[in-house]
Amino acid sequence: MRLRFLAVISVLSVATVASASDPQLLKLVMPDAKVDSGVDIDKVMLTPFGRFFLNQLPAPDSGFQEFVTATGFDPRRDIHEIVMASPGDPGKKSGLILVRGDFDSAKIMGLAKSMGQVAQNYKGVDILSGGGGKAKAISQALAFLSNSIAIAGDVDSVRGAIDRRSSGSGVSDAGLSSKVASSSVSQDAWVVSIVPISSFAGAVPNKNVSGALQGDLIKGIQQSSGGVRFGSTIEISGELTARNDQDASSLADVVKFFMSMAQMSSPTSGNSEVSSLLHNLTVNTEANAVKVSLSIPENEVEMLIKMGAQHHAPRI
Repeated sequence: MRLRFLAVISVLSVATVASASDPQLLKLVMPDAKVDSGVDIDKVMLTPFGRFFLNQLPAPDSGFQEFVTATGFDPRRDIHEIVMASPGDPGKKSGLILVRGDFDSAKIMGLAKSMGQVAQNYKGVDILSGGGGKAKAISQALAFLSNSIAIAGDVDSVRGAIDRRSSGSGVSDAGLSSKVASSSVSQDAWVVSIVPISSFAGAVPNKNVSGALQGDLIKGIQQSSGGVRFGSTIEISGELTARNDQDASSLADVVKFFMSMAQMSSPTSGNSEVSSLLHNLTVNTEANAVKVSLSIPENEVEMLIKMGAQHHAPRI
């Protein structure tokens, strides 16, 4: 039961979901946020892919059912939106997750406390930590602002969101705020960043990838965004903003080169489906921006996911 509770809390702590139509969530985002990402779960679950995804989840075990019975909260049904935001500083590991759902916060907090979790009150809101008491610094925290909004993240970010309950205005960067608004309206899943991609090189454990992120071409990428729109056809789009038009043109040429290489190697490596999908991938430049788009029939995505699951299934 304890492990099941912690697993559900972990889901809330790593999910990345958002909706521009909910200003109550967006105003809780820290003003200095530079990276936002999200998925509108309610929208996705109305699509064929959403139903397919639910069917792929493992059957709930007795521990999960025990948690649902004790709290009245079922994450498969009761999470509607989540906003994730971060200042985008890999060295600080700070961030905030805002969840809109259906919670019985009293039951959930009561269960957590009964299992030894520690709650500290901050401006009238109980903040749940991983334990350790008042003498120990809290690295991660969870709190409920109401029975419809939960917040999670490092303790400073959670306290900041509590501070912004009544007077928050959200992201201060006008460009990021505008991009978040447009992306979350037009896309079901999206990510927007105004942090140069090369800034994350130090946080990547793989040395080869880290080195590639520090290359001159990647250093020229100042902003990035992407999104997915679900339906009978799944539409994927992305945009990379370079320092200038010349950098954008060079970046587009590199992307096209790797596309061609992948298309040529896929049939010989037995990945003809990947080659077929790449034929639908388009790359264009507009001034200093590189725009990528890909349309995939939803049933083909299901097929690829099933094939991947079979490939990684343990052999007896």
